[in-house]
Amino acid sequence: MKPVAAAALAIASVVTAFAQSPSPGEPPVSSAGVQAVKVQGQVWMLAGAGGNIAVQAGDEGVLVVDTGASGLTDSVIRAIRGISERPIRYIVNTSISPQHVGGNATLGALPGGSTTGRERGALIKVIAQENVFIKMSRPGPDGQSPFPGAAWPSDGYYGSQRNIVFNGEVVDILHVPAAHSDGDSLVYFRASNVLVAGDVYTTTSLPLVDRAQGGSLKGLVAALNRMLDITVADDLAEGGTYVIPGHGRISDEADVAEYRDMTHILRDRFEALIAKERLTLAQVKERRPLVGWERRYSRPEWTTDMFIDAMDAEFRPGSTR
Repeated sequence: MKPVAAAALAIASVVTAFAQSPSPGEPPVSSAGVQAVKVQGQVWMLAGAGGNIAVQAGDEGVLVVDTGASGLTDSVIRAIRGISERPIRYIVNTSISPQHVGGNATLGALPGGSTTGRERGALIKVIAQENVFIKMSRPGPDGQSPFPGAAWPSDGYYGSQRNIVFNGEVVDILHVPAAHSDGDSLVYFRASNVLVAGDVYTTTSLPLVDRAQGGSLKGLVAALNRMLDITVADDLAEGGTYVIPGHGRISDEADVAEYRDMTHILRDRFEALIAKERLTLAQVKERRPLVGWERRYSRPEWTTDMFIDAMDAEFRPGSTR
């Protein structure tokens, strides 16, 4: 078994039980339930922080994709220190999900943009698609923004993509519209051949379509197809490009293709039942359009019924929900 494949298997147990046993590949780095496993190239994955975090580390410093849930940032920082003590220079947010931006304020305020506090004068750039910045900063009915100013992205991009070179590697930040939300970004580390998906792709739940934040199942299918345009399989359809999901285990192209196929089938079923046959919501649920996936993916926080309710709002003609 390849070392990276062994690491991928190790991280699966971390996600479900936060196991602390080392893998045959790169030894994992753990801190109070947050564990880092080397993916490949310069990229690591941190699990146990609410949402998965990616870390690229090299001579120029550290780039972090997502910051986990609030309250876990101290453990995240300690896990990053186990990988590199060089300063954090960039944070990239894949969406507005609280489990992916919860550590922005604390992590972004480290002295000198550093995981150690020794370097001074360097500012951390927090990059996100402009809709993430707008929704994090826009005041609500009470006149207060939903996130403190220290958590807001400082470098929003509004085009189809943003590209940077860091640690000698091209990093593509790609906007996939109206997928999980209207501000989703995929992050592709070209030389390391690692793709970070955020909540566009998960191995632990039904498709995470947040309609309140502009998400749609149709856009999610398009985003998963975009991911498959990037990924390349190695021998016997294994390995090659590794994918870090928003939640769950490290994946490869075959895993993403299987999830895309499920999402594509669900889209077609909802179009047939709701848009064409015009069944009521109760009738749609009686047809069990998620049969075959209910037991595997339904979770208390995102149940089959919740998902069908969201799809009814998306596919029913004239729906304003």
